[in-house]
Amino acid sequence: MEPVAITPTAGAGPALVFPQRRPDPYTPPPQYRTGDGAPLHRCTLAYGGEAWLVTGLKAAREILADSATFSSDTTRPDFPPFPLASKRHIPGHFLSMDPPEHTRLRGLAAAAFTARCVRQLRPAIESVVSHLVDDMVSGGGPADVVEAVSLPLPAITAARLLGTPAEDRDFFLDCVRDMQLHDATPVRRAAAAGRLNQYLERLIEAKRRDPADDLLSELASEIGQGNVSLADAVGVANLMVMAGLETTSGLLSLALLSLLTDEQQARLVRSDTRRWCGPAIGESLRYWTVVQHGVARVATKDTEVAGCPVRRGDAVVVSLPSVNRDPEVYLEPDRFDVTRDVQGQLAFGHGVHRCLGSFLAQTQAELALAELIRRLPGLRLAVPAGELMFLDDMLIYGLRALPVAW
Repeated sequence: MEPVAITPTAGAGPALVFPQRRPDPYTPPPQYRTGDGAPLHRCTLAYGGEAWLVTGLKAAREILADSATFSSDTTRPDFPPFPLASKRHIPGHFLSMDPPEHTRLRGLAAAAFTARCVRQLRPAIESVVSHLVDDMVSGGGPADVVEAVSLPLPAITAARLLGTPAEDRDFFLDCVRDMQLHDATPVRRAAAAGRLNQYLERLIEAKRRDPADDLLSELASEIGQGNVSLADAVGVANLMVMAGLETTSGLLSLALLSLLTDEQQARLVRSDTRRWCGPAIGESLRYWTVVQHGVARVATKDTEVAGCPVRRGDAVVVSLPSVNRDPEVYLEPDRFDVTRDVQGQLAFGHGVHRCLGSFLAQTQAELALAELIRRLPGLRLAVPAGELMFLDDMLIYGLRALPVAW
């Protein structure tokens, strides 16, 4: 995803400008919270206009659960000028749509991400993780976990889920890699996205003639039944690829960093990886909340949230990292604690737009974390923690690199 511009626009407006850079890489910008503890307040958007900034978990759940009152349709004239909020319709990209179109398109891919399907994928994911760690170890230390494991794992999983032929995997991974590179130019990303879309279109057409048990074959079948256009099918497939890459990569890298910088937590997880790696990933979702820019909505009618009057046409920004550090919900929210009950955290959103691949992302991160800890009991940072570079200028949070030794 593209770097986030945070230069304030000129003109009068609320003193708080959104977004802000993190003064501390381990916490969301403290400026987002008001001294009175209000769960939402006015802010000036750096991209233009004003919005309600939501930092309270209860208010966030209320807003995200009500898609009729708070629209995700970026083509609406009153939708805020948020990053990636296209004013033109993008086929298949249902994240930027409201029901019923959102429901129809999301349903095309939903079956591939059920808990049952993800559990069936576990052996394949475990095999990929094992090979990636093998390759990292065989190269000798120190090594970059981001490069060796965190980036390739979700890309390989996506290829398998889609049904990419083995002989095409290198091409597919090259396209994905070009779109994932944090220093890639917009031209390079656009070119890679174009190559991927053309490839997906050809592959879906091929699946219509020779279907298999994979997502692209399901989409091809829906085209044959007249339920979806080819353009929408390609868009859905593209969204499924891109939505899970940087999120899964960032989640895994940051979860490992938390353990490498907190010996007490690390000892607990090492003592029983089967029991504690899952909770470690759950707490990482709350603590890091990699969708650091949050999500935007626009009010479709006058309403009220937490006692604040929200008018029709008002922009609303839910700061997911701030919401997941709500002190009204979590005791010592700025402390990483794998024993914490994190049910209710909103790292994957809430309501009809809750991340479709959330269980798959958690499963990949959990299996990779467990393998790294089991295989490498002496795993440690290869550089001082203060030298690590975070993706603070990206929409999805993470690390540029995580050098480790063992």
